[in-house]
Amino acid sequence: MLTPDQLAHCADSIVELYSQLNEAIIRDVARRIAKASVITETGELQLNALRNLGVLHADLISSISKYNNIGSEELLRIFADASMAAVEYDSRIYRNNGLNPLPLNLSPTAMQILEAGYKKTNGNLANLTRTSAISTQTKFIRACTMAEMKAESGAFSAEQAIFNAVRELAAEDATVIYPSGHQDKIDVAVRRNVMTGVGQTTGEICLAYADELGCDLMEITAHIGARPSHAAWQGKIVSLSGKQGYLSLEDIGYGTGAGFKGWNCRHDWYPYFEGSTRMYSQADLAALEEKNIEFPDGSMHTYYEAEQYQRALERKIRESKRILAAEDEWIKNNKSDRANRKWRREFDIQSAKLKEQEAALNSFCKKTGLNKDSFRVQTLGFNRSVSQKAVHGSKRELEKYTKYQYNIDGTIRITDDWTGRSVHFTIPKHYKPYAVVETREEKAHGHHIQINRTIYDENGNMCVQIHSSHHALPGSHQYGKNGEHHHYYQWVEGQKDPIRITDNLTVQERKEHADIL
Repeated sequence: MLTPDQLAHCADSIVELYSQLNEAIIRDVARRIAKASVITETGELQLNALRNLGVLHADLISSISKYNNIGSEELLRIFADASMAAVEYDSRIYRNNGLNPLPLNLSPTAMQILEAGYKKTNGNLANLTRTSAISTQTKFIRACTMAEMKAESGAFSAEQAIFNAVRELAAEDATVIYPSGHQDKIDVAVRRNVMTGVGQTTGEICLAYADELGCDLMEITAHIGARPSHAAWQGKIVSLSGKQGYLSLEDIGYGTGAGFKGWNCRHDWYPYFEGSTRMYSQADLAALEEKNIEFPDGSMHTYYEAEQYQRALERKIRESKRILAAEDEWIKNNKSDRANRKWRREFDIQSAKLKEQEAALNSFCKKTGLNKDSFRVQTLGFNRSVSQKAVHGSKRELEKYTKYQYNIDGTIRITDDWTGRSVHFTIPKHYKPYAVVETREEKAHGHHIQINRTIYDENGNMCVQIHSSHHALPGSHQYGKNGEHHHYYQWVEGQKDPIRITDNLTVQERKEHADIL
C-alpha cells in the first residue's frame, strides 16, 4: 500500500523535470516571435513566422527528446521505489497473519506487472509530450496571425501587438493533446499520467500478492479532501470475489477512469483479515468530510473545497511566472533599447502582480491551515536570475506610486505607458496614487495623432490631464502654439463627477512635459 500523501507526491520530481521542458518551449516560442518580428512592414510578420516555423519545430523536438530521455530514467526510479514501499507495507500485514510473501524482486508476477506499468506510463508520457510540438506550432502561427491583424487594424502598435502575443502564449502554457482531442497543460498531464500509472501498478501488484496468498478482502485508504464520488467508498472493505456484506470491485469503479485507481486517484488498498483492527472508524470518516475550514471571508468549507481554491491560486502564480520567463526571453532577444525600456516596465508590472498573488496564497494558507505545496507553484525555468529580476521589478513597480518622479532633464517620469492600447478605451477616473499615465489619441481618421498624459493625486483620483495638441479641433482649443492645454479636476465630496477647468499649460507644466510638446 502507498499512503494518499505518497501517491500525491510520487510525481513531484518528474513534474519538476517536465516543468523545465515547459519553460524551454515557452522560451523557444518567445525567441522565435522576437526574431519573426524584426520587420519594417507589419504584413511581413506572418511570412517571417513561417520562415521560423521549421527551426522552431527542430528546437521543440530536440528539447522534448532530451527531457523524455532523462524522464525515462527518473520514471523507472519512481516506479521501483513506489512498488518496493507498497510491497513492504503489505508484507508486514501478511506476516502478522502467518503468511510468508516473497520479496518484490523474487516475485516473477510482481516484477512483470512493475515492468509493464512502467513501460505503459513511459510510452504515454513520450506520446503526450511529443504532441506539444504540434500544439505549440499551431499556437505560434495563430499568435503571429492575430498580432498582425491587431497591428494592421490600427488599434495596436506593431510592437504592442507582438508583445501581447508573447504574453498570451505564455499564459496558455505548453499543452499536450490526447487521442480524443482533449488538451491539457503539460505539467497537469505529466502529474496525472505518472500518479495514475504508479497507483494502478502498485494496486495490481497488491492484487497479485493477494491472489497468491489467498487474501479476499482489501481495505481502502482514506484521505481528507477526497472527491465526493470517492468519499462514498474510501476507508471501507472490498471483497475481490464479490462476497456479500462487502463492497465489490464494481461498487468502487475499479477499472474505470473515474473510479478507484482511475485518473488522479490517491487511494490505495492493502490486505485485510477478518477480526483485524480497522484503520478508520465511522467517526474518522465522517470527520474527513466536515465543513470545518474557514475562508478569509468567514465562510465555512470542506477540505476538498479549500484545496480546490488553493489549486486555483497556485495556477495563477504559475501563469505569472511563465509570463515573466517569456517576457525575459523577449527582452533579451529584442534589439531595440527604446522598446525594451517599455517592456521592462511591463515586466515590473507583472512582477508586482506575482507578489500580490503569492501574498494571497500565503494569506489563504495561513487562514485555513492548509500547507503550501512548493512543487505546485514552481516554474523551474523561472530560475534564480528571472526570480531576482522579478523581485527588483516588483520593488520598482511599487515605488513608482509613492511620489511623482522626474528624469534628469526635468520631465516627469511615466508610470504607465498605455500608448499601445486601443485608442477607444476609457481612461479611469480613479487609479493608483501618483500615477502618470501616457496615452495615444487618434482623430480625423488617423490624420491627427497626439500624446496625452493623465496624472493622479495621492489618493488615486484623476487630478490633471495634459494634452499635447487640440484633438483635431483647433477652433475649439485655441491654446499654446499647437493647441496644447491642461484640464484640472476638482473633486467635491458627495458628487460623482469632478469639476473640470481647462486652460493653457503653466511654465512648470511645459518643462515637465516638454518631451511630448
